[in-house]
Amino acid sequence: MSGWSRRRGVRPAAVLLLLVVVLCAGYLAVVGVLRYRVLELPRPDGGHPVGRALTDVPAGTPDPDEPRRAVWLWYPADPAGHQGPAVAYAPAGWRAGALPPALGRGWFVQDMDRVRSWARDESAPAPGIRPLIALAPGYGTAPWMYTTLGEDLASRGYIVALLVPTTTPSRVVDGEQRTTPPGGQPEPEEIDRLSVDQAADMTAMVAALTAERVGPIGGHIDPGRVVLGGHSLGGMAAALACEQMDRCAGSVNLDGPQPAPPAGDRAPRLLIASDHSCAVAVPCDAQGASAARVDWLVERHRRSIPDWEVGVAGAGHNSFGDTPFYFTAPPVNDLAGTGDIPADRMRTVTTTVLAAAAADLLATGAPPPLPDLLAELPELEPLPEAPAS
Repeated sequence: MSGWSRRRGVRPAAVLLLLVVVLCAGYLAVVGVLRYRVLELPRPDGGHPVGRALTDVPAGTPDPDEPRRAVWLWYPADPAGHQGPAVAYAPAGWRAGALPPALGRGWFVQDMDRVRSWARDESAPAPGIRPLIALAPGYGTAPWMYTTLGEDLASRGYIVALLVPTTTPSRVVDGEQRTTPPGGQPEPEEIDRLSVDQAADMTAMVAALTAERVGPIGGHIDPGRVVLGGHSLGGMAAALACEQMDRCAGSVNLDGPQPAPPAGDRAPRLLIASDHSCAVAVPCDAQGASAARVDWLVERHRRSIPDWEVGVAGAGHNSFGDTPFYFTAPPVNDLAGTGDIPADRMRTVTTTVLAAAAADLLATGAPPPLPDLLAELPELEPLPEAPAS
């Protein structure tokens, strides 16, 4: 009798275990199907087809281990010569460890081989001399994660150059693959140091692209019409670099920290941020940042207010790029840092504001009128100015 009781007691546990196994297998099967679906990014809104090229330029700081920096280029292509193959979204050698740290890699995230963009590889450039928008990525993120921004701005007539800093986990520089082990989020002192180095690299990149015949866009850049921009750490570096560059019309920081109070106001500094980002708002959503980092972000903004700033309702820190379009399985999707704004709307807001900012900065030296953008984009919110110290 006691043996029979033990067997009867085991049976419900075995059934429960089998049920868990079946549910897990079903979950993994569904995730597998969804992550392998083809993801077609939005078609660029401008009137030009887009070419893309990868090149490299000298570093802006002495670096015996890596004396050059890779650069991704998107540019208006000549329709008559737009015959090359479609580009690989994330080429071989560029993919290892290059997603936001909260996402990581693996089965629960979009398969990057299944992402489709619109640029053609090494297309002939459209005739003419064009303004340059130089961009820098966030810490630990990859250049392909900003494809929608690069393609859209290029389709509107800009040449877009994205710096690949040494903090990018996997990159190809001068034909050689380089890797940097992913680390934790840097604290304030390290952020300042990295931003200074990255600003020097941005300055050197602009100098090389405007002075040399680099890649297919050689000779097509107007050296007197340059706007800098960047995401997170890259946005801070863009503001620093623009202050040091006589020909920079202004900078656009996408949810990044503010640099130390500038010595002068040589060029306008614009900021587009999540409406609850610690880079602009008090109180704010720390999104896993340390208390020391949050205090530093808030104080830096208080002492160094941009000339023009807006928040994007519902955005997260990783909303400023392609990440919102990627499939991420629950519960990983809660860690993606993309907020709850729909991906298509976030992309429209970002590209519209960037294009308007570049056009007005280059034409008038001033940011675009905020009331016009607020009327066009209901997701935008004017941010209250904090008192300067």
